[in-house]
Amino acid sequence: ISQFKDSSSKCSIDILGRALRRSRGYQEFNNKLEYEDDDSDLLEDLAYYSAFAHAAYGWKFGLLSGKVHLSDEGMLLKKIGVRKKDMIHASWRSKTHLPAHFLCRDAKRKKIVLSIRGTLSPRDLLTDLCCTCDDYSTLEDEEKGRLPDGTFRAHHGMLSAARGISEGTRSRIAFELATHPGYDLVIVGHSLGGGVAAILGTLWKETFPNLKVYAFGVPCVAPSGFYPTSSKNIVSIVGENDPFSCLSLGHLADLSKCLSKLCEDAELSEEILNRTQSDIEELDDSDLKWCMKTLNSLTADENTEKLYPPGRVFHLKGNLFGSIDEVTLTEVSPQSTFSDLRLHRRMFDLSLHIPLRYETLLSSFL
Repeated sequence: ISQFKDSSSKCSIDILGRALRRSRGYQEFNNKLEYEDDDSDLLEDLAYYSAFAHAAYGWKFGLLSGKVHLSDEGMLLKKIGVRKKDMIHASWRSKTHLPAHFLCRDAKRKKIVLSIRGTLSPRDLLTDLCCTCDDYSTLEDEEKGRLPDGTFRAHHGMLSAARGISEGTRSRIAFELATHPGYDLVIVGHSLGGGVAAILGTLWKETFPNLKVYAFGVPCVAPSGFYPTSSKNIVSIVGENDPFSCLSLGHLADLSKCLSKLCEDAELSEEILNRTQSDIEELDDSDLKWCMKTLNSLTADENTEKLYPPGRVFHLKGNLFGSIDEVTLTEVSPQSTFSDLRLHRRMFDLSLHIPLRYETLLSSFL
């Protein structure tokens, strides 16, 4: 984007970032969905399965929590507390469109758990970068030769990865569920793994109808109004300022349009700067409403397809090394909360995305 290389465009990025933060902060405050106390079982499940999502990274990520393990499987068994005989399958090396993953029996909860790893290798990155969208159907419909009906649409690379994992695990899971009456399927994942888990949950919508999906640090997966974004059996946890929760081709295209407008309108840029000098808590209501109105004006002609985190989405706020009293979990609307690429100093801080953050903060609720 050559037009954004000079100093005025850099100033416009800062100006737009200020407007976005103030207006979105105001919108979230007024539009958030209250977390229900009767979801305590869900909260316990999220804390519990975040460890499974973390374990998929093996011994290397175990070092982040100060623990040394001699092997990937050793780290996994120690972390999630399953017996070696309950390990069904594990693939620790990823391929393009085939992330690392493991499959195990959780005898304590009577679950078959499929955990999919996030991005850790150049092959995973290639899967991430295949970021156009494709229509698809459930595997049952695909096998019957039915064409997509326009209700399923998702990130191309993640969709290909979900199909690859399905090919290697579907028959194993079917066998395990058939030989263990009373067991259900749970699919979990972090980052890329969370996105793949969500899509896999829709591919298997008819194959394993009682499955549940828990996705942590999940990126943008699908457009609004399509499965898996509209799936009720998927729960996504997105951490505050996680850099990948609002990053898709549509977000980048719309950001480019807004920056172009600000580069051409010095008067508007100056007014935004003047009205956003203070933190959001210190701005008066008229300035916050003006920021919201201005942002709506800047984004009025946005029509690029954006992707969003899937299913029921909860926003997790808290510092990995901060007080547990400051950790909060709020259910939000993905379309209003993650509609804009968030511009701030830590927007590419990967410490806000690591699985340890999600596991630690969610465990603080228990």
